[in-house]
Amino acid sequence: MSALIAACIWAISANIIAVIPWGQPYRLHWNLARLLVLALPLVIWFVGKEHGLWWQLAALGIAVFQLRLMLRHMFDQAMEKWKTR
Repeated sequence: MSALIAACIWAISANIIAVIPWGQPYRLHWNLARLLVLALPLVIWFVGKEHGLWWQLAALGIAVFQLRLMLRHMFDQAMEKWKTR
């Protein structure tokens, strides 16, 4: 499978997860988004390996833009845990 196809599948799945209502039990929306965040380094590495640094940076920028709320939420959680130490 081409790296760009893998990145497109990742982006489409991110958009599908984004339309899941937030009020689902067990916060399905956030759990699936965390799964995407875990898969992200592999997809970006795959894109960089096949197409080079510029495509890798473009994929990283697009991914950060798509998951900006999730990344902000994870950052806030990490800072909250760090402050309670």
